Amino acid sequence: MANEISVRQDNGKELRSGQPAGELVSPLADVVETPGAFVLRLDMPGSAKEQISITVENGLLEVRAGVAPLHGDQAKLLFSEIRGGGYYRAFTIGDGVNPEGAGAQYENGVLTVTFSKAEERMPREIRVQ
Repeated sequence: MANEISVRQDNGKELRSGQPAGELVSPLADVVETPGAFVLRLDMPGSAKEQISITVENGLLEVRAGVAPLHGDQAKLLFSEIRGGGYYRAFTIGDGVNPEGAGAQYENGVLTVTFSKAEERMPREIRVQ
């Protein structure tokens, strides 16, 4: 059986604000299947809920988010390993995912997107007569 949510490798997109793709980071992600849902978790520290955009269209799930600048205008940056600018990640979703039954939460820098399974994918018990 094919994965119902799989990672896309074409992360060369832009934020809707026109931010260049070179400033985007692919957030780390986990995809989990439960008996009734598919759960996607993305590690996106530094974003606010208002900066996050989640779209599903033609079997493609795209997550975009901006990140507020970490340092003020008066600060002189001496060393930096924290990449900023924004996040972008794309996933292909299969027929077993019901995009109409989706919900999202953002807490402590982690975005959780939950999709209910399509009705035909739900487990069923067959009783012996």
